[in-house]
Amino acid sequence: MSSKLRNINKLAINKQMALPLKFKSTKDRENYLVSECNVEAVKLIENSLFWQNKPKINSIPGAIIYGPKGSGKTHLCSIFKQNVDCDYLTSLSRNSLEKVTEGKNFILDNFVPGKIYPAELVMHFMNQVTYKEGSILFLSRLSPFEMNWDLDDLNSRIRSLISSEIKLPDDVLLYLFIVKYSNEKNLFIGDKKLIYILERLDRSFESVIKVIDRLNTHSLEDNQKITYKNIKIILDNLNID
Repeated sequence: MSSKLRNINKLAINKQMALPLKFKSTKDRENYLVSECNVEAVKLIENSLFWQNKPKINSIPGAIIYGPKGSGKTHLCSIFKQNVDCDYLTSLSRNSLEKVTEGKNFILDNFVPGKIYPAELVMHFMNQVTYKEGSILFLSRLSPFEMNWDLDDLNSRIRSLISSEIKLPDDVLLYLFIVKYSNEKNLFIGDKKLIYILERLDRSFESVIKVIDRLNTHSLEDNQKITYKNIKIILDNLNID
């Protein structure tokens, strides 16, 4: 959580609130709000022509979406999985190669060089998926050019993939998300209190979810209205976590 107040563009928020919200419906998830910070990534995962046109010469139908923690990458998975039947993996082992079957698609989350994704195994996995005419959506906190796999061929293949950056939400999107998420919890928080919260939060969906969930728990347990005092207590406790 932020240790100092952030300047919130209240005018931009007021203008946006007068417009209809744009969101993508997802199964078993909160609706995904679309803004400038994520629109290109949304277009990429919804490009059915790209993901369905699998046979390619010496190339894998795959793409990388990258961005910092809390930017909503994992949430995008639910949209992708609605359109593409796939397995979700957070690491690779020798057993992972056995999962590669004809036309099988995968999501590889937290995709960075290291123990959970050994370079040689990644190369074998990509070759197998390509041979079996499957596809891979890679999710990472690093851009392809920030990764160093210590294998020139693998670096080249990763960097040749289509990629899209998803940035942390701007204040307008974060405000829309906190309004929507609190409404879904049947938790009424006035505009001034919402701004008070946003000024003290890190710019991430994860931060909003934590604060609203704890406020909701407090409200249900104590059957009390949300006050600045209990908001401050929850924010202070989040800074300690």
